[in-house]
Amino acid sequence: MFTWKIYGITVVTLFLKMLAIVLLQVRNRHKSNTFDNPEDVATFGKGKTTVAQESQLLQRASKILNNDSENIPIFLFLATAYVSLGCWEQGTLIYFPLFVLSRVVHSVAYLRAMQPLRTRAYQLGLLVMFVLSGHIVWAALQS
Repeated sequence: MFTWKIYGITVVTLFLKMLAIVLLQVRNRHKSNTFDNPEDVATFGKGKTTVAQESQLLQRASKILNNDSENIPIFLFLATAYVSLGCWEQGTLIYFPLFVLSRVVHSVAYLRAMQPLRTRAYQLGLLVMFVLSGHIVWAALQS
């Protein structure tokens, strides 16, 4: 039960991290009165214009969300298997927060154009997924 609680907190935290990036995009679009789709201009009122090219901040935020959508679901599948198979309970207190930290640092580093920090954060998240995979395979072979 304990591990499912950690899993639940992890899922909510990753959701809030992604939501923060979405809200950053929304805020930036409303602040600049520019939208990339004509239907958005029609919906959100007068005085707003469409733009062919998004700002660098919006482009970076979109890339963060794309990267998150490639990595977070895989992590959540692995985390679900990890908890379901009863892998090392303390691992949820180590691996899950490490993955969340890696995604948060990756996002901040991407927004601020901080290399090699962005790559190192990505690699940390990938390493966590490999470690989870090892635990999962070990647990599956033991049962």
